[in-house]
Amino acid sequence: MKKKDTNKKPKIIKITPEQLAMITAAIKDSNLDPKIGEMVIDNISGNRWLVDALEKGRLSIKKLRQLFNVTTESMPNRRKIINTSSISSTSDKNENTSDIPPKSGHGRIAADAYHGAEVWDMFVPDLKPGDACPEEACDGRLYEMSDPGVFIQITGSPVAKATRYNLQKLRCSVCEIIFTAPLPEGVEEVKYTVSLIAMLMIHKYFMSMPLYRQEALQHYLGVPMPASTQWELMAAQKDVLDALYKAFEYDAAQGKGLAIDDTRAKIMEQIAKNKKADKKADKASCYTTGIVSVHDDHMSYVFVTDNKTAGKSAAPFLRLRQDNLPMPYLMCDALTANIPEEISSDLYILCYCLVHARRQFYNLPDGYDDLSEDVMGMIGTIYDHEEHTKTHKMTADERLAYHQKHSAPVMAELKAYLLLQEKEFEPNGVAGNAIQYMLKRWTELTQFLRYTSIPLDNNPVERALKLIIQVRKSSMFYKTLESAKIASHIQTALYSAAQNDVNPYEYMMTILSNKKAVIKNPHQWLPWNYTADDGSCRHEECMAAGSP
Repeated sequence: MKKKDTNKKPKIIKITPEQLAMITAAIKDSNLDPKIGEMVIDNISGNRWLVDALEKGRLSIKKLRQLFNVTTESMPNRRKIINTSSISSTSDKNENTSDIPPKSGHGRIAADAYHGAEVWDMFVPDLKPGDACPEEACDGRLYEMSDPGVFIQITGSPVAKATRYNLQKLRCSVCEIIFTAPLPEGVEEVKYTVSLIAMLMIHKYFMSMPLYRQEALQHYLGVPMPASTQWELMAAQKDVLDALYKAFEYDAAQGKGLAIDDTRAKIMEQIAKNKKADKKADKASCYTTGIVSVHDDHMSYVFVTDNKTAGKSAAPFLRLRQDNLPMPYLMCDALTANIPEEISSDLYILCYCLVHARRQFYNLPDGYDDLSEDVMGMIGTIYDHEEHTKTHKMTADERLAYHQKHSAPVMAELKAYLLLQEKEFEPNGVAGNAIQYMLKRWTELTQFLRYTSIPLDNNPVERALKLIIQVRKSSMFYKTLESAKIASHIQTALYSAAQNDVNPYEYMMTILSNKKAVIKNPHQWLPWNYTADDGSCRHEECMAAGSP
């Protein structure tokens, strides 16, 4: 008997809306089980939507994989991304990239990289410099070599390590006064030290380990640490975290500009309010807004988790800005929710992300490869020029002049190409929408050709929000708006420290160990101002600047 072909192509049947209505009514009127009937109706409706979306070009292979949650790292890229468009000259690219040094490879980790290691100096027993050589038939003298031998040993330890002190008690048989043995010198008379609290913050809000998992781990290791206790220890630091966060806000407001974006957040308190609200205006969605502020010597990273979008969260930062400073830029994607409310547009330079514009063409379905590759090729040339300015460590003015000389002609060529292609595609089609996205926002997308220090894209804040997304995937939600606020304060301090090459654990431990000093002058304790040894200010001008 011939084996049945299970992979045979099915018969394609296109259903009109009228036919779908008739089928739905027939299934509902039949004696079919209601649950099965509903399943059949959903299946037919879903297939009709899928066919309609494919015919109108609304779905690509990538989006289909996302729709059905099918992902793979080994899937080859659908299109070949070229660095330079076929209609662009390659002479500038060759000139710019010929002297870029190759990236360093991967090798063994140097001993100096373990700067967090405890250091022990070991000496040769029974010998010292100047002694006679102990080898027979040798009359030499020993001298100390400049480079000692190094042995690195890495051990494991739990997050919370408990030490039990059994204190001897002596009672007088007459007066009954009790004499208790003192704690060893250097041991604080507190159950939970700041080093533990700092590590709990690192694990929860920086490494995305939920409190209940830490509780389970500590239980297995014989040092109980309930999730409620962990939260109470961190929430008890609210006063110093609030003071430090205000200093971060003020510092961010004084930067050259702000890059902003948001990602959704889930706060149970707000969800409960939305369920009780009768009017749509009384309901609100929750977001975590990431704000990146660029300074000459550091970058500030501030997170805001509440029931406001990025534009509403960024507005207070612009109000904190000193009047004598130049006009800042505001880098974001083109969503209207990112535009600061109640702030006049002439008080900042609005810039749109070039990567978001590029993505419009990258996501085009099959059949638009020539258009997408040409556009992405020219945008790639702009990024080659940007890499050249970074490699040669150009100043802001030099960078602007370089882009005006090399990138302005490419952008002019790109605009002319888009205007030409605009006539070839339906305005409301996927290609037409991508073209209109860039042309309607051309001024905001090309601000880097007019002003100094304007970035090309919103990538720094996109990368910063990965921390928030990572925490959200592991912990899912916040219980209250206040707990979300405390989380943002902790994440702001830890991420800003890490991105400015300051050990986040040592930084947070120093902050918690010097609460009164931090509350009194929080500006001095920002990661780029303090020194880990004594908490003193690195720069004299920081003290002159004062606190908000």
